[in-house]
Amino acid sequence: MNDFFTELDSDILGTKSHAHAPNRYPDKRMKHAHTKTERMPVSRVQQPRVQEVGNQKKPNDTPNNHVVEMRTQMMSAWVVVLVFKVDEKTRALLGHIRIETRGFAFADEVRELHKIIIKKSRASYEDTVKDIPDIEEKDLIKIIRRDLEIFLQDRIERIPVIIPMILCV
Repeated sequence: MNDFFTELDSDILGTKSHAHAPNRYPDKRMKHAHTKTERMPVSRVQQPRVQEVGNQKKPNDTPNNHVVEMRTQMMSAWVVVLVFKVDEKTRALLGHIRIETRGFAFADEVRELHKIIIKKSRASYEDTVKDIPDIEEKDLIKIIRRDLEIFLQDRIERIPVIIPMILCV
């Protein structure tokens, strides 16, 4: 068992001679691997692959890429969290829509925009549930988010991160 880990370490570090596979490394440094042992440079941390688009480099889609994009968007715009309290059987809204925002500049602007956002989100929810009564919750959330993004882009020329949440009671 100990020999296994020793061989594995030497394989990883590139110190093991590969006489049985002379063409294993087509690199020039390992051209004569069967005659001498050379140490291959090894990077323990794999770098994310980068796709070059024009002069701008863009990282490929990775799980963390979405998080970075959302944080960049939150930094440049703002965040809106909407909480809908809904009756589970009738799908009717119960009470007021709760709204939490971050990133607004002035208090008077916040109050006015809160009222407009709540009114628009309520209309979007009720219209969608009326048109498609058996819509799934995730699709309903996507529709509300899209409607608010379009509305706010036209209204204030910024696209915030919108997080609608539906609580079934």
